Amino acid sequence: MADPKISKHVDQLATAVDQIQTALGPILSQPLTDTLPKLTPIQRCELEALVAYAINTLYWVYLKVNGVPPKEHPVMDELQRVQRYIEKINRAKKSNNKQESRAMRVDANAASRIIQNATSKK
Repeated sequence: MADPKISKHVDQLATAVDQIQTALGPILSQPLTDTLPKLTPIQRCELEALVAYAINTLYWVYLKVNGVPPKEHPVMDELQRVQRYIEKINRAKKSNNKQESRAMRVDANAASRIIQNATSKK
C-alpha cells in the first residue's frame, strides 16, 4: 500500500498539471509563430518571458527529480535572469498605464480657454 503522504502529493501534482494544461491550452493549440504577430509588444514580451520561465522551471524540476542539486546548476542563473526580465516588463506596463491615464485627463482650464478663444468675436 502506498504511503498516504506520497499519494496526497502525487494527487496534488496531478491536479496542478491539469490546471496548467487547461490554462496553457489556448496558447499551445497553435504555433507561437502564429500567435506572436497578433499580440501587442508588451503582450509578446510577457508571453516570451512566460515560455522561457516555464521551460527553465521544468528543467529545474527535472534536475531535482533526478537528484541533481538545481541550486548549483546554471539553470538557476537563467531562472533569475528571466525573473529580472519579468520585473522589467511589469515596470514597463505600470509606466505605460500611468502615461495612458495622464493622456486621458482633460485640463479643464486649458479647454475653456481654447473654447473661449475659438468662440469669441473679434
